[in-house]
Amino acid sequence: MARINWLRVGYHVSFWVVYLILNAWLGYFYNRISLQQAFINETAVIPVKLLLTYFIFYRIIPLYLDRDKLWKSMGLTLAAFAVATLLYRMTTEWILFPLTMPERNVPFFNWKAFYWIAFDLFITVAAATTVKMIRMHYRSLKFEQALMQEKLQSELNFLRAQINPHFLFNTLNNLYGLARKKSDHTADAILMLSKIMRFMLYDCRAPRIAVADEAKVIRDYIELEKLRYNERLKVQYEEHIEPPGGFIAPLLLLPFVENSFKHGAGGTTGIVEISVRLVVRNHTLDFEVRNTVDKDAPSPRSEGIGLKNVRRQLELLYPDRHELYVGRENGIFRAHLKIQIEEK
Repeated sequence: MARINWLRVGYHVSFWVVYLILNAWLGYFYNRISLQQAFINETAVIPVKLLLTYFIFYRIIPLYLDRDKLWKSMGLTLAAFAVATLLYRMTTEWILFPLTMPERNVPFFNWKAFYWIAFDLFITVAAATTVKMIRMHYRSLKFEQALMQEKLQSELNFLRAQINPHFLFNTLNNLYGLARKKSDHTADAILMLSKIMRFMLYDCRAPRIAVADEAKVIRDYIELEKLRYNERLKVQYEEHIEPPGGFIAPLLLLPFVENSFKHGAGGTTGIVEISVRLVVRNHTLDFEVRNTVDKDAPSPRSEGIGLKNVRRQLELLYPDRHELYVGRENGIFRAHLKIQIEEK
């Protein structure tokens, strides 16, 4: 047995109560009768209006969605209005007026009266249909927004799922290089990698994390890369996070740092300088990564997976609230990001 939606019943009852009151007031002013008589008149005919309205809602309107039944729906509409008009006239002339105004003597088949009855029924159905269409449009908008939110969330989940394998692949290459050298730092590198992967697997499930937590992962990653490149790598890290610091989407900054090591230290043979600056002030995150590149090295034709991924996440999560510059200037590859972040 289907459960009764009491909230929906409440909406319908509220509409008809308001309609009864308003229409009674209109009858009071227009027909110049007592307010009590106006309410009695409207209460007597409202069952006919209810029958017509809900017949149109649940029997006729669905037919309009089927183009093959258009003429059938139009014929049913005319028939419904004809029957409702007749019932309306019978209710007033055979029941209502004999009880409340016995002195009234009007022929039953009065075409002017039938015209006004049909007009009254049309206004009633039109008012009810307008309210129903507004509610349906509102529910449709909410449904579309929910679908869009679900689509965006699915895309974000996919983008974040791409980061882990991409990061792991690059880091395993680093570990492979250490292992080939039989470096004493291999065990330390594996331990740091496990800490970063634990963060990615467990701490990044939340839609937002503290900027300080993202900064810690960046520092761990820098230490991991230092083990591989030793003296050939010079890293300058600057961090200034004003309390309360704010929150950011997880793993949004790390790909920039990873990219600087991959194309900076990994793409050159000489001394490599990398600088990372992270500042959070007045709910604005200012993040910049610089790395030296060979001046004669050709510029990459397209961005890697990491940067493309981050660009898309920024478009989804921070539309009109971020500025991103990625480019190469005089032997320096620079990525500069500004985001208006949330405090909570």
